[in-house]
Amino acid sequence: MYRTILFAVDDDEALPPAIPMVAAHALQHRARVAVLHVQRDGADGPNPIRRRLVTAVVEQLWSSGVDACGELRIVRPGDDVAEVVARAARTSDADLVAVAAHGSAGLGAAFLASIAQRVAAGLEVPVLVLRASADGFGGAARVLVAVDGSATSGLALAEAAEVALAFGSRVHAVHVRQPEPRDAGAVVDQAVAFLRRREVEATGECAGADFGVAAGIVAAAQGFGADLVVLGCRRPPELGGLLLGSVAHQVVQLARRPVLLARSTPAIAARDRGRGQPHARATAPALVLQPRF
Repeated sequence: MYRTILFAVDDDEALPPAIPMVAAHALQHRARVAVLHVQRDGADGPNPIRRRLVTAVVEQLWSSGVDACGELRIVRPGDDVAEVVARAARTSDADLVAVAAHGSAGLGAAFLASIAQRVAAGLEVPVLVLRASADGFGGAARVLVAVDGSATSGLALAEAAEVALAFGSRVHAVHVRQPEPRDAGAVVDQAVAFLRRREVEATGECAGADFGVAAGIVAAAQGFGADLVVLGCRRPPELGGLLLGSVAHQVVQLARRPVLLARSTPAIAARDRGRGQPHARATAPALVLQPRF
């Protein structure tokens, strides 16, 4: 359950359809939304246009019944926008960060993937990446979760289960590997069994990776008609300070649908301590294979 959502916004085509999705998450979890825009022009004071952008987003959330507030932060050219967002998330004690930004193909998509990756690398909480697509955002009726038997994909399963229980979603687990190992079917079966034990409607498949793992995940999401893709991802200190795995970066860049990068293990433990629950209840059991995310 989310209590505070940090919603990092920019003025582009991803924003209008992203607002209803953030509002839906907030209402479902009774969460407060902190809207943030990072002004990057290096001006000494707030740009009135940017101030109005934040105000407009807050007012749209209010009209949906969401408790929301807004903030504009000014940075100098060359400052790290991702670090500003991550710092704001920590300051506001956010337990979900939503990033809505330019999502067209080419450099725009690569920039979004890079920003989302660096925001997630600086946090332990889940990061919801909202890109514009031709079809807009369709809610969360169908959720695809990528699994590979690793601990990080176990966290993705736990996150997908929480989304499904909140929204009544159907979840499809996909394992993409090349060459396909003998126990790939066991990875999927275990993932589906975990979801069904949580009373989530679930199916699964093993998919090929002729064009790479990320492309395989995106193709599976398209085939399933997923409204949301959930990925586990390794973060510091798990990679000794490196950024997220290339698969997560590529999926964010390629997928024309929202991508939820699951929370990391320390955040799961902290959240469950606050609820009085043991850590083991929050994570899925996993076969230990080579991590992919």
